[in-house]
Amino acid sequence: MFVIIIGIILIVLFALWYMWFLQKRNASTLNKYKDRTDELKKAQLDDKIKKLEEMKLAGASDDRFNQLKIEYHKQSDDIFSDILKDMRAAEYKNTEFKVFGCASDLKKINTELDDYQNKISEVSQGFDKLLASNELNATHSEELQHSYQALRKQVLTQSFSYGPATDKLEDELSEIASLLDSEKQLTTKGDHLEASQYLDDVKIKLGLITDQLKIIEPLYHDLNEVFPGQIDEIKFVYQKLDKQHFKFVDDIVQLISDVQREVDESGEKLGELNFDAVNANNEDIKQRIDDLYETLTLEIDGKRDVLKEQKPVLDYLNHAVYQHNRLDKRIQKLQEGYILADKTLDTFKNNFDALNEIRRQYDADVQSIADKNVIFSQVRQDFKDIVKQLDEIEASEKTINDDLNQMLSSERIARNSVDDYAKRLEIQKKMMEQLRLNGLPEDYLDYFYMVYDEINKLYDELDAEQINMEDISKQVIVTQEDLDNLIEKTSKLKYNVELAEKLLQYANRYANKNSDFNDQLVKARALFDDDYNYNDAVEVISKALEEVESGSVERIKETINS
Repeated sequence: MFVIIIGIILIVLFALWYMWFLQKRNASTLNKYKDRTDELKKAQLDDKIKKLEEMKLAGASDDRFNQLKIEYHKQSDDIFSDILKDMRAAEYKNTEFKVFGCASDLKKINTELDDYQNKISEVSQGFDKLLASNELNATHSEELQHSYQALRKQVLTQSFSYGPATDKLEDELSEIASLLDSEKQLTTKGDHLEASQYLDDVKIKLGLITDQLKIIEPLYHDLNEVFPGQIDEIKFVYQKLDKQHFKFVDDIVQLISDVQREVDESGEKLGELNFDAVNANNEDIKQRIDDLYETLTLEIDGKRDVLKEQKPVLDYLNHAVYQHNRLDKRIQKLQEGYILADKTLDTFKNNFDALNEIRRQYDADVQSIADKNVIFSQVRQDFKDIVKQLDEIEASEKTINDDLNQMLSSERIARNSVDDYAKRLEIQKKMMEQLRLNGLPEDYLDYFYMVYDEINKLYDELDAEQINMEDISKQVIVTQEDLDNLIEKTSKLKYNVELAEKLLQYANRYANKNSDFNDQLVKARALFDDDYNYNDAVEVISKALEEVESGSVERIKETINS
């Protein structure tokens, strides 16, 4: 119980001590706020107000001054008095040990002091701006007046660099002069803020004119010096060429007139300060002038090239005609003994027609030159086309000539081949005769005589009045293949004959020992002697021998292979 009482006493003592501590802290804060309000009292703006009233402001400046003055009196008379009242109330609470309520009021007072200080600072800055506006405007106005006079002098003394844009520039300078006069009047009346706005407008317009001058000068330089000089040069060159009877695809006089019209149009747009339109026009003018230069140069170079190439082209054409005629004679001679391919003759005829057309075109161009009624660039292109066509004709007729040589070569090869085929066929015939057979298989004989007929046909075609080497060359290939097949058939037939003879001879030893075998032997002999079917004879006797003596057929085959 005693300990509890002691504890309660200690808690009470701590609470009393804490209340005393808070009271002291609140009192310290209040003293700081009093010092702060004393400082704010010293920052009175009455002197600034007095100076501004003496400036006899007017217009927007006077309106702004009155706004600031009203705000100042509101803050210093009403708001500041309320803050002082709140401080006294907080101090009273603190003395009454209402320390928590006092602490809450002190936070509110701190916020009010901050707001008051910010508002007074804003008002002070507004007064400072008004006080400084007269001096600033005077300095700014003097600088802008100097810039205006320098720019006006530049426009007037260098108007030759700005051409039709000069009038518009002078109008803009007049606007600036009017703005400067208005600014001066406003300053005299005391409306420094409105005067400052006029000075800002002057600064912007001066900068605009300065930028315009940088754009105008190169544009007018092109219109006034570059383009006229180029147009005069083009006129001079054209007149000189016209006297020399040069002709052109386009109407040069009209094109020059179009360029001049666009130059005049650009000048009008420049007078309106329509820079985008002038830029676009000037670029188009540059392209038109370049095209005119190129057109004149094209004809000048064209004449030089045409006069230089006229004889070489004629020589090439005559050479092509000479070569064509030579080839024509050869073809006519060869047609007496050969049938030439339709494709070759069609190509040759087309070349003949092309040469006649080339001759017609060349003669027409030469006549136009003689008549002084020629567009040289077109004739130059004609000459290039002629040379290209002659190149193609020359290549074509070289191919034709090579084909004719190949045809003659193919004939020699074909004759040699057919002779060789006949010899090889004779060898096959003798190989069959050496076997001394009673007869040959019908299919073999048919194939043999087929090859025989093919060879004779080739001889006939090679000895014809007109040889068709295209057909003969194809038939030579076919006959070669058929002869190779015949040789293979001959070899196989010879082998079967020899094998059958040996098998039949060997089979005689079993002839009287086995009736079934004897029947097969008789059958095989009949196939060999009567039917000339040597392949089937081999099969029949081989099967019979294998049944009576396995392996005997292979041994006999080996004796033939060896």
